[in-house]
Amino acid sequence: MSGAIRLPIETERLVIRPLRPTDAGEMDESPEWIREKIDRFERDGGMSLWAVVERESGRAAGLAGLQWEEIDGRRELDLGCAIAKDKRRLGYGTEASRAVIEAAFAAGHPRVTAMTGLDNAAARRVLDRLGLVYVRNTTWDGRTYALYALAQPVEARTEALAPMR
Repeated sequence: MSGAIRLPIETERLVIRPLRPTDAGEMDESPEWIREKIDRFERDGGMSLWAVVERESGRAAGLAGLQWEEIDGRRELDLGCAIAKDKRRLGYGTEASRAVIEAAFAAGHPRVTAMTGLDNAAARRVLDRLGLVYVRNTTWDGRTYALYALAQPVEARTEALAPMR
């Protein structure tokens, strides 16, 4: 049985936490867009995009998280990550995405997908680096995306479901 993702998620350089209304200005996003992600978080049991914050500076570096999406008629737990332009090429996207995927698997979710624009070479390299496998192109919300997926290894799922001794 899969469960909720526990936040914050901490990595060596980042803290991934729920969004706050005050994040809009720092993340250069509209207050309405941030509010929609906060509402989704509350509605979907914590699944949404979350703030990616640099440990050292305490400043937001971007967004990462998991959202329930309907992809090709199937309910999928979809990874999203967007790093601020001035914070790119520092490895934050890879670090945050890896931590989010690990948290999903630790919570018992057996599979994570990710969609990215066909021309987003940087995101596709990150997904490849993280071990996600290109599945096919898909149309979602009127646009064509490259769909990637990663399933938790069966052994790990079996261990997670084994009774405690």
